[in-house]
Amino acid sequence: METTSGTYRRIFVLGSGFSKSFCPQMPTLRDLNERIPFGIPNEFPHLREYCTRFLELCNGQPDYLDIERLSTSILSAQIFPGVRESLYHSSLRFELLRFIASEIRHDKGVDADCAAVLRKFLSGCENCPGEGVRDTLLLSFNYDTLVEDVITADPEMSSRVAVDYGVRIDPADRSAVRAPRTLTVDLIKLHGSLNWYPVKGASDPLDLKNVCQVEPCDRSFPIYREDTPIYIPMAHAKESFLRGSLFNLLWSKADYYLKNAQEIYFLGYGFPKTDMNNLEFLLRHRERFKKVVVFEPEKSPVLERLRRLLGDMVVSRDAKEFLECWV
Repeated sequence: METTSGTYRRIFVLGSGFSKSFCPQMPTLRDLNERIPFGIPNEFPHLREYCTRFLELCNGQPDYLDIERLSTSILSAQIFPGVRESLYHSSLRFELLRFIASEIRHDKGVDADCAAVLRKFLSGCENCPGEGVRDTLLLSFNYDTLVEDVITADPEMSSRVAVDYGVRIDPADRSAVRAPRTLTVDLIKLHGSLNWYPVKGASDPLDLKNVCQVEPCDRSFPIYREDTPIYIPMAHAKESFLRGSLFNLLWSKADYYLKNAQEIYFLGYGFPKTDMNNLEFLLRHRERFKKVVVFEPEKSPVLERLRRLLGDMVVSRDAKEFLECWV
């Protein structure tokens, strides 16, 4: 099978287990569930009170209150008895998004050993767009900036490699001078990114022309850091985030690239059975799956479920350890 012009030969699909492998403080769904409700900081009082009250209604049974159900409930609510309830819901939505972003955003750098493995992997994923060569795509369900931060932290790598998001996202500091790079790490982030923000005054923040990239070192960072980044939280109800051109274009491109790839690998992505949209989106390309790497104990229900779904290609291993052997 030859790679069609404008496509990629191989694709690595990255899940939350990939980020946690290199950055242990990065929470997975399981970690976030353990923070609800009593691990929710006091800066999110409405969200904490909402979760505490719901837990009481359920006789203290935590099974009824996890981050996916919580996000779905808050984000899908459309009908309110009055203005007071509508304003309360708006504050809940705001605090939910800020809580998730604050938990996932990490200020500490990746340790030297992990950074070295990740940089070596990323070096093997570099493309040369100036010569029309794009061999490898990273397709991520994460919105953390692990990949970007590891590249930026290495002066030699950052001087020659840029991150290509698959769509044009201009920096907030448009007047800043940036040296051209000859190589790219192509990274499509299907659920958005914690360094993407709505342009100030934008009428529709999910339209591609209204999105900008903001980094902590930018002059514009102080005026954006109180805003909420553009990302799709872990919820079953995602429709409200798919109305603009940003996510529609990202998902359309990803589907096209998956359809034309020769090899598809999964690192730290466990095909959650609660997300029917993602399952259908990915499994129709299963004949090109080569390896699914997840870090689950042998005989665990998750691992057994994945092996029933995908067979012997499922490997129980930490993503970092797997890539140490890969590269």
